[in-house]
Amino acid sequence: MEFTAKQPAARAVVEAYLAAFAAGRVEEIISLLADDVVWHIDGEPTVSTVGLLQGPEQVRRWLMAFPQNFRPREFVINDIIAQHDSVLVLGRFRHTVVSTQHTVGSDMIIHFTVTDGKIRRYQIFEDSALLARAFNAEDEWSLQQVRINGTLYRYRDIGEGPTLLFAHGLFASHHIFAAQLQALSHAYRCIVLDMPGHGLSGYDPTGWTLDDLSRDLALMIDELALGKVTIVGQSQGAMVALRLAARHPEQLAGLVLIGTSARAELPERLENWRSQRETLLTGSHAAREALFTTIQGYVNGAEWLQHHSHEAAGERAMMHDHDREGLALALDAAVFNRGDITHLLPTITAPTLVIVGEEDRATPVELSKEIAALLPDAHLLTLAKTGHHPPTEAAEAVTAAIAGFVAANSNT
Repeated sequence: MEFTAKQPAARAVVEAYLAAFAAGRVEEIISLLADDVVWHIDGEPTVSTVGLLQGPEQVRRWLMAFPQNFRPREFVINDIIAQHDSVLVLGRFRHTVVSTQHTVGSDMIIHFTVTDGKIRRYQIFEDSALLARAFNAEDEWSLQQVRINGTLYRYRDIGEGPTLLFAHGLFASHHIFAAQLQALSHAYRCIVLDMPGHGLSGYDPTGWTLDDLSRDLALMIDELALGKVTIVGQSQGAMVALRLAARHPEQLAGLVLIGTSARAELPERLENWRSQRETLLTGSHAAREALFTTIQGYVNGAEWLQHHSHEAAGERAMMHDHDREGLALALDAAVFNRGDITHLLPTITAPTLVIVGEEDRATPVELSKEIAALLPDAHLLTLAKTGHHPPTEAAEAVTAAIAGFVAANSNT
C-alpha cells in the first residue's frame, strides 16, 4: 500500500495524536479523527473518563474535561507497534485525580485503529480497578498492595518526588518510620513497607530468606516503575537493602542503613533465639507480653523506655498483632539463616549513610563501623543515648540526617 500526504501511515497519525495530547492541543486532535470515531474506555462509571463515545464532538468534550479531572504527573511511551491499520502504544501514566487528590499510576496499552489517515477507534487498557479506588474520596488511598512471588506486600505510598523506600526490622512495622513519613513525604514519594510476617503484609508459609526479600523488592522497583530509589532500611530491612544493592546497583540512588549487620548472628545468641521462637509460636498472651517487654529492654535505649512508656506499650500491642507463624518465619530469615555478606560490601557502589545508636545491643556500633569502613562510599552517624530503633528513639535526628543525605545526593 502506498501512503500519500492525504493518507499518512497509521503510526505517523498516532504519533501526531500523542504529541498533540501531551501539549493539550485539542483541535489538532480533532482534525485527526474520523467522522464516526469510537472512543472506548472500560471501567467503573464513577471514573470520569470511562465510557463509550462516538463522533469528534463527543471526543472533544472528553478531551476538554480531562484536565478538569486529572493533573498529569508522568506520561511515558515505551513502544509503538504498528501493523496495517492497527497501532498499539505501550506505556505508563501517573496522574493526580483532582477531586480526591489521590495520585494513581498504571501501565497502559492504547489500541488505535487508523483508516484512510484518520483515527477511527481508540481503546485504552489500564488498571481500571485502581483508577476506581483513586476516584473514591473515602478510600484509604495511601494503603496499597502488591503480590510479589506469591507474597502479599502491603505498604503506605505518600507524597511525590524522588522515591524513598522504607523497610523495617524484625518485630516492627511500617509505624517505626511514622515521623520520617510525616516530614519527608512533603518533598519525596515515600513507600513504607510492612515486611513479610509483619503488620498487614502476608507471608510464604514455607519460609523465605533475606535474599528472597531482596529479589522481591528489586522486582517491585522495576515493575512499579519507581526509578532509582533510596532505600531506608532498619535492621532486617537494611540487611535486605545491602543484598539488593550488591546485585542491582542500577536501581539505587542511595542507601540509608540503620542499626544493622552484614554478619551472621553470633552463635552464642542462637539458643536464646530458639527459646524465644517457641514462645512466639505457642506462648500464652502473658508469656508473649513478657517476651516483648524483654525484647524492648534489649533493643531500646534506657532513656527512651523511661520517658515513653505509652509508646512502648503501643509497640508491644503491635507485636502481639503480628501473625505468630509469620513472625517466627521472619525470625528464621533474619536471624538463623541470614549468613555473612561482608564480602559483598566492597562491591556496593551506592552512596550510603550508616546510622547507629550508641546503646544498640542488638547490632552493636562495631558492626555499623565495619559496614561503613568496607563500603566504598559511606558516612557513619552515631547517635547518643539511642538503641536499636533510632527512627523512633531519635526521630528528629534521623529525619534530618535522611533529608540531608538525600538532598546532597541529588545535587551530585
